[in-house]
Amino acid sequence: MINKKKYPVILRFLFPLFIFGSIIIYVIYNKPHKDFDKLPFEATIESIDLISFYQDNPDNAKTRFLDKIILVIGTITHIEKNIIILDNSIVCTLDPSQIITEQININDEVAVKGRCIGYDDLLEEVRIDHSFIMKSP
Repeated sequence: MINKKKYPVILRFLFPLFIFGSIIIYVIYNKPHKDFDKLPFEATIESIDLISFYQDNPDNAKTRFLDKIILVIGTITHIEKNIIILDNSIVCTLDPSQIITEQININDEVAVKGRCIGYDDLLEEVRIDHSFIMKSP
């Protein structure tokens, strides 16, 4: 049997805790997402130089580029539905709002802004997500 004197004390403690926890969960769940299109880029680099940084000194490259918005300038070597590959070594996954138009072709030189998510040692590729084609240099 439950002690009748302790029962209201437990409810007085658990009910505010439940309300506070519910508010925290609601705020975190409804937090707005980053708008990568409007974020300023932190570095501008040629695609060949970016690959060299990751191959020559991966720790320094991680510190300098990982999880940062960068502008990469390079030549398109492959185009898929939502992926552009620059100089056979930088895989840029386009943001869902970005559409590849017919004006973008293989061998075009472009500037792509996106978040660097790292280097794939196995495929020797730099990965960039939330990419936007900014301009033709």
